[in-house]
Amino acid sequence: MRRTLLHLFLLCAGATIAPAQPFSHDLLDGVLRTHVDCSGMVDYAALKAHPASLAAYIDSLAETSPHNRPERFPDRSHELAYWMNAYNAFVLWGVVEAYPVPSVKDIGILSGFFNRHEFHAGGKDMTLNHIENEIIRPVYQEPRIHFAINCGAFSCPSLAQRAYSGATLDAQLEQAVVRFTNDAKHVRLGPDGELHLSKILEWYSQDFVDWFPAERPKIAAKPNVIDYLLPYLPVATAAHLRQHPGVRLVYNDYDWALNEQKSAPSAKPR
Repeated sequence: MRRTLLHLFLLCAGATIAPAQPFSHDLLDGVLRTHVDCSGMVDYAALKAHPASLAAYIDSLAETSPHNRPERFPDRSHELAYWMNAYNAFVLWGVVEAYPVPSVKDIGILSGFFNRHEFHAGGKDMTLNHIENEIIRPVYQEPRIHFAINCGAFSCPSLAQRAYSGATLDAQLEQAVVRFTNDAKHVRLGPDGELHLSKILEWYSQDFVDWFPAERPKIAAKPNVIDYLLPYLPVATAAHLRQHPGVRLVYNDYDWALNEQKSAPSAKPR
């Protein structure tokens, strides 16, 4: 009898220590597929009218993060995907709560949307600036995130129509870089041969330069932002830059207008 009870106890104990399920981003994926068009613009009016899926995803972020439930994130790619999705989802949620609003700069006191407005991740309160500059950038040191996280402004990188996944993160990040560098809004040659670039590439230039020693073959001169962009640029643009290494850089003014769909209907989700 004792042996039978012990056997049952061990079976029950085994069931309680089964591997935890990886954190799911399916809810966010559905939101993006439904409310983001192929240009990365958001139908905030529709999202505000039907917020249930986004609200449920926000609740799941509040309960779980790589900090308090590391067993639900198999590796660093899954952790990074979580923080990138969390950043994008929190921006969406913050805008939806304040909508209609012309710009994220108008949310909160003294433009405090990024450094005062708190969101909840894994039982902790944190701002968007904390997520980006205290977690994502220093911990994961992945410069491609600058083409993938979206701050809710027109000049931000396009918001993807799919949530990021740890299993496919590298490919998704590569797609984000190609999308950004092939968008004339962010990178284009001017009429006099100057290169017009997104302000993002100036604000975070050190992130791209610091990436070189570990990830690319040593180059003769000190690397710069152009060196990082070259493999992703359109062929004609890349050829021009190689032929004119001293090209003048012009950084665009940042347009903080909301990345909102105007009148055109949303594109079919990919």
